[in-house]
Amino acid sequence: MTIIILFLIGFTLGLLYAFVGERLPLLIPDVKNDIPNSWILNLFIGVINAVILLISYYDYGISYEFFMALIVFGLVVIIFMTDFKYMIILDSPLVISGVLTIILKAYYKGFKAMGISILSGIILFLFMLLIAFIGKKIFKRDALGGGDIKLALVIGLILDLRLGLIAIVLSSLIALPYALASMMLVKTREVPYGPFLAGSMGLVFMFIDKFTNLINFF
Repeated sequence: MTIIILFLIGFTLGLLYAFVGERLPLLIPDVKNDIPNSWILNLFIGVINAVILLISYYDYGISYEFFMALIVFGLVVIIFMTDFKYMIILDSPLVISGVLTIILKAYYKGFKAMGISILSGIILFLFMLLIAFIGKKIFKRDALGGGDIKLALVIGLILDLRLGLIAIVLSSLIALPYALASMMLVKTREVPYGPFLAGSMGLVFMFIDKFTNLINFF
């Protein structure tokens, strides 16, 4: 019975993430693309989220890691949908994810850990802001969007500084082949970076022990 209830909760949350990613950007006046998602895609997101919820529950129980897994996957899904489809990263999912992360850190890890996370988020935000500034000076155009820079702050809150930096570096390595292929095949210079940034955050969070061991090794 517990499995069924958790699956239904996860499935419902997945559909909610898909709905938010599809419809919320349309509230912005400049966004015009209103082509609906495939119902198969929405069902797939619902099922995947339900599976992630079940795995998180049986690995961690009702814990910090369990709730953070829900936050991370929801943020990844929403950013993938909004940035690939509309070339935009919404502020509201970032704010909600950031606030929930701070609350969970304070409750489960203590106020010291919460403070470290906030500081990490600020540092990564400033780091990405510096990269955006340098990129604009070199290429004479925006190298990073404002949403990407704000997403780095949330990554810092979730992963802290060292793992957050790894996620940023990893996202650049993953995004580079896609960007080169887009420029050569589609002849476009507008490449959404948010999905790669969010996806790398998800990968680091999912395999956080391995990445932590990698840091300690070096």
